[in-house]
Amino acid sequence: MDLDTALPMVKPTRPIFGTADLIQIGGYGEVAEIADKTGQIRRLLNLLDGTRTIEQTWAALRPDYPTLSLGDIEAAVRQLDAAGFLLDARHTADGILDDYEVQRWERNINFFASYSSMRQNKYDLQARLRDSRITLLGLGGLGSHLLLDMAAMGVGQVRAVEFDRVEISNLNRQILYRDGDVGKEKLQLAVERTRQFNPRIDIEPVSMRIGCTEDVLRVVRDADLVICVADRPKMEIIQWVNAGCVAAGVPFISGGLDTQRAVYYTVIPATTGCVECWSLGVLDDDPTSAALIQQKRDLRIGGDNAAFTPLVTMTTGFMLGELTRILTGIATPVAGGRLMQLRFDDYEITEVERWVQRSDCPVCAATAPTDRALISAAGS
Repeated sequence: MDLDTALPMVKPTRPIFGTADLIQIGGYGEVAEIADKTGQIRRLLNLLDGTRTIEQTWAALRPDYPTLSLGDIEAAVRQLDAAGFLLDARHTADGILDDYEVQRWERNINFFASYSSMRQNKYDLQARLRDSRITLLGLGGLGSHLLLDMAAMGVGQVRAVEFDRVEISNLNRQILYRDGDVGKEKLQLAVERTRQFNPRIDIEPVSMRIGCTEDVLRVVRDADLVICVADRPKMEIIQWVNAGCVAAGVPFISGGLDTQRAVYYTVIPATTGCVECWSLGVLDDDPTSAALIQQKRDLRIGGDNAAFTPLVTMTTGFMLGELTRILTGIATPVAGGRLMQLRFDDYEITEVERWVQRSDCPVCAATAPTDRALISAAGS
């Protein structure tokens, strides 16, 4: 960070209050407290309004606090920045986002500002969504919400894969379809309506019923991230998606509804264990679950066809939050190698299973864990 030319400013979302000798800085449901017996910290914070360099700030402080050095002010600014209180007013959208993008995604950008720092330009974070390439498998209850919400978020490119037609029972939750669409193919309806909502999104429609790992490899090529919410065939499809994404080195998010609960998880090749690692762990450590999995495979058991919109929207919200953490690097992925659940009864979010990469995994053992965390790569 170039402190010589930086124009530090306190984030607008960080209100400053408190007493004469105790500074309180609020924001996001938390309050930080800083003892300030001399009043010099409050004076410093008041001067950090984005109009002064650090040297100019020091010059403004010297008449009242002559013992302060420029090094003292630089150290204080670094500490305030590390605590998440500052931005650099030099950061603009120039060369990053155009005027339309700044206006359309203003609220996103304000959100990203809360995670930004003097080193991180908030506009870059929105641009990472715009420049991302997502493969979305399935345009049903979860997929229709995900596609429209990604368009709302400003995700730039989506390869959407679907083969099914609209049924009247879909309309309790599949928000891109209408009563008059019953019997029509979902894919073109979803693409056209999403493009109407956001003309700038680049959607590549792929009419395909996935039937093997090779099909997955065809549609995850050059993707930055895959979201799998396709659910047929019930037991096989996630195995194909897992194998294809691991082979391509592409992270994926998956999950769905289990009647009264929402679940989701994330697989990051070479960083977390994959679905096969998870299954092997269950076979070794949980005979009850292993028996249930085998029964489903042997009897070709499907779902119970229960899907309630509140759980649909919460599941997709979790998935899109995970997508944002991975693509922008603003926070660590929550569900990497973890099955997360939310129960309808109490809305409590818990981890119900956790797994690691196994050396005996036939799918991902060759992708040995590396020191490079995906989140670091996304945030660089």
